[in-house]
Amino acid sequence: MRPILSPLARPNQAKKSAPKSLRQRVLVVEDELIIGEIAAEALTDAGYEVFTAASAEEAEIILRDMSVDVLFTDNNLGGQDGFELAQAVLSCQSLLSIVFTSGRSRIYHGMCASVGVPFLAKPYPLTDLVEMVKRASKAVTTQ
Repeated sequence: MRPILSPLARPNQAKKSAPKSLRQRVLVVEDELIIGEIAAEALTDAGYEVFTAASAEEAEIILRDMSVDVLFTDNNLGGQDGFELAQAVLSCQSLLSIVFTSGRSRIYHGMCASVGVPFLAKPYPLTDLVEMVKRASKAVTTQ
């Protein structure tokens, strides 16, 4: 017969990391593949579960099957732009936070600021990307 130990007498158990399904999900939509991969790697290193798409159309296909917490999208995607993508996605996932990016910051920064949506001008430091997504993901958890 084994003695029952009080919780204070038990050896400390190592804390387990959260399962991947509990991590915040980010979809990076970027038609410049190397930029999208670098952004995805930085966000993965910061602890997010990251998915990538090279176009708005590809992003919509991904988002049909799963929900994400943050959409990080370029505005200039060829074809459908980031704003059109955001409108389509918000109709299905209303609690989604969005962060826009573009190399044409003069055009888009004012548009994003006028509606209160975060904008990150290219080229951006990866630390700024991670911080912007962190703030956007916190907005999702407080809704």
